[in-house]
Amino acid sequence: MKKRIIVISAIIVVALLITGFILHKNNVFGTKVVSIEFYMQNESEVDIYEKIVKDFNKSHPKIKVTMVNLPEEESGEVLNMRIQNNDSPDIYNEWFSQDSFNKIDSGAVLDMTNSKFVDYIQEDVLKQTEYNGKNYLLPMTTNFMGVYYNKDLFEEYNIKVPETLDEFWEVCEFFESKGITPISAGDKDGWNLAHWVQEVIGMYMPNYSEDFLNIYDKKMTFADAEGIEDVADIVINRTKYTQDGPLAADSGQQVSLFVNKKAAMLINGSWKMAELNAADLDFEYAIFPFPAKTKEETTVMSNADFSFMLSAQSSKEKQAAAQEFLEYIFEEGAKYYIEQSGSPSALKNIKADSSRYEAILPYLESGKIFRMPYSGRWTDDTYLDYTVALQNLVGSSDKVKFYQEFTDSLTTSGKPKTYIK
Repeated sequence: MKKRIIVISAIIVVALLITGFILHKNNVFGTKVVSIEFYMQNESEVDIYEKIVKDFNKSHPKIKVTMVNLPEEESGEVLNMRIQNNDSPDIYNEWFSQDSFNKIDSGAVLDMTNSKFVDYIQEDVLKQTEYNGKNYLLPMTTNFMGVYYNKDLFEEYNIKVPETLDEFWEVCEFFESKGITPISAGDKDGWNLAHWVQEVIGMYMPNYSEDFLNIYDKKMTFADAEGIEDVADIVINRTKYTQDGPLAADSGQQVSLFVNKKAAMLINGSWKMAELNAADLDFEYAIFPFPAKTKEETTVMSNADFSFMLSAQSSKEKQAAAQEFLEYIFEEGAKYYIEQSGSPSALKNIKADSSRYEAILPYLESGKIFRMPYSGRWTDDTYLDYTVALQNLVGSSDKVKFYQEFTDSLTTSGKPKTYIK
């Protein structure tokens, strides 16, 4: 009789263990629904994440994810303020920048160095986002800067994709002669202009990292920096080949000109593919690298892009739920995100469709890349002042004024606490 009771008890224990395992795999945190907040800073990709969040909530009934999204111009400031007030979202997207370093230094971000999530990510990309030898940022995709072009238009006029800067200007001149705007621009959104010029700085200013340090220390100005005149000339020359009034057009209007075949090219990052892919185009587009003076000198600006941070300010229960959500994203959601956005994958188990950027791919695969020059080297205030200096250059073509305003953008804000060479 005792043996029978023991056997029955053992069966019950095993059944309870199995039930507990099943309940855990189905995200049951006790008997209540755990609500977490996902703070989404990419305004242009909200539709993609609405589906991911909806699918997750449907398949994980004991976790409720609410996505919060604000206009990009205020999103970062609001997030910083919330974290300072110990009100951090449970999970949010962020980038490798002084802003993310500040969050880490304040103790607001979970250290994920020894978590299972680092095993999902390609080692070289993970290395890009290390901070003090640890992993707080978990990148899902990478990005790149390039020149979008209307393939049909290029083929109609038998135009070869330019491989040098001179060839690029020749293509612009050709379209100009045909009454076609060569390049659509959206310089009203200063970051739109500023991101591209970061690539120009990276290719045409060989000593930019040391130059920044010397300018912070007031040992030189940008007027003395090697390659700065090339940068200014390229910005001024590009402006000659944009639509009238580029400073009056935002990034949406920039895309609209290209989508409606009123411009042959658009210079922007890989993040614009999602917008173009959703536009139901009646022509084919592709992307080539913005060229250096020679083909051999051309490199591509590429960074870890859409990355996640998890809050150290959240309760243990919410941290566990946020990690369940992140695991779902890395296993399932990322497939949809990368398919819709076109972004290169940072994950080992997911490969992106690179057919749109075949001309960029060899640079990404061979490591002929550099990260955005300001990343880890400027404060956000520096970047904003630099953006205004660029917009003034577009409006006036005054190079001397630009060199001074660019110098002021660094010296006014000062060298960041952490400078990553």
